[in-house]
Amino acid sequence: MTLERFIQLWTHRYHKYTHILKAHLLGYKAWVHFRFIKLGLRKDQPLIAIIRTEHFGDIVAAEPISRYVRLLYPSAYIVWFVKPAFHELVDFNTSIDETFREFCVSQRKVLMQSEVFDKVFQLQFLNNNHCPKCDVYVENPVAQQRRISIFNYFSFGNLLEVFSQAGDLIPERSAFPGDDQPRLYLQPEHVAKADSLKLPAKFIVLHCQSNYAPKDWPADRWEQLVAWLTDHYDYKIVEIGLKSNLSVKTDAYINLCGKLSILETAEVIRRAAFFIGLDSGPSHLGNATGTFGVILMGALNEFSEYNPYSGGYGREENAVFVRQPGIPCSQLSFGFVQEKVQEVLKSNRP
Repeated sequence: MTLERFIQLWTHRYHKYTHILKAHLLGYKAWVHFRFIKLGLRKDQPLIAIIRTEHFGDIVAAEPISRYVRLLYPSAYIVWFVKPAFHELVDFNTSIDETFREFCVSQRKVLMQSEVFDKVFQLQFLNNNHCPKCDVYVENPVAQQRRISIFNYFSFGNLLEVFSQAGDLIPERSAFPGDDQPRLYLQPEHVAKADSLKLPAKFIVLHCQSNYAPKDWPADRWEQLVAWLTDHYDYKIVEIGLKSNLSVKTDAYINLCGKLSILETAEVIRRAAFFIGLDSGPSHLGNATGTFGVILMGALNEFSEYNPYSGGYGREENAVFVRQPGIPCSQLSFGFVQEKVQEVLKSNRP
C-alpha cells in the first residue's frame, strides 16, 4: 500500500467513525429531549413520531397523513422527522407539534431503540433509508412484511397511499380514508419574497429538471416549447428549480433557478396561471397550491404507467398528464407535448 493510499484510507475511516460517534451522541441527546417532553404530557397524550425525511415532493405528498394522525390522536404530541434541508415544509404545519431535524439514520436508530415514543409511523419503504457515511440501512418492518420496496411501490397506489400503507395507517392496497389533498403552510415572509420579485401579471411556471434523469425531457425540447409559447401567447415564462440547463434568449423568460427556498418557490407557483413540469418535487408544490398542472410523465423503470399524486392532480381534476403508455418521458416528441399544452391553454382553465 502506498503512503498516499494509506492516508486516503485512514482519512475516510476518521470521517466515517467521527460521523457515527456524532450520530450516537445526538441520538442520546434527542432521547433526553423527548424524555423531558414526555414527562410534561398527560397520560392521555401519546408521544408520536412520523418519519418521512425526504424527498421534498414525498414530504408534500405525505402531508395529509399529519392531519389524519391528528384526527386519530387529537391530544397527542406529534413529531415529524425530516432532513434539515426540508424542515420548512413541516415547521408551519398546524397538525405537527415539533419538527425533528434528523442528522442521519444512525441517530434515529439509537433514538428508536430507546422506545421513548408511544407510537411510530414509519413512512419509508424497503431500501429507502440509508446513510452513505455510516453505510447503515434502517428498514421499516411494516414495509418488509408487506414487501413495499423502491422497486414496486407504485403497485400499491399513489405516494400518499403507499406511505400510509408503509406506516400501517391503512390496510394493504386500500385508499386513503381522509382528505387526500396535500396542503402547504405558506407564511407572510414567503409572500413578501414573491412580491419582491415583481412577477408579471400573467405567467407560466416551468420546471425542467428532476433529481432522476429517467424522468427528464431533453433541454432542446424545453427550449422549443419556450420559443413556441412566447411566439404564440402573451404569457411570460418563469423557470424554477435548483439550476437551469436551458439556453433561452428572450425578454419573456425569467430564470429563478437557485434563487428561492422551497416555500418561496411554492408561492411563485401559486401565482402562476399554469405549471408545466415533470414528475418531481415542484409538481407536488403545484398540486398543493392549486395551480393547474401540465405534467410530462413517461414509463418509469418497471412502471409503464403510474400516478404519484393524490388530490386534484391525482384525480386529474386540476392537471393533465402528458404521456404515452410504455414510452419514457425523454422520448416524448415535441409535437405531442405541444399539442397537449395547446389543448390546455385553449381551454382557458384559469
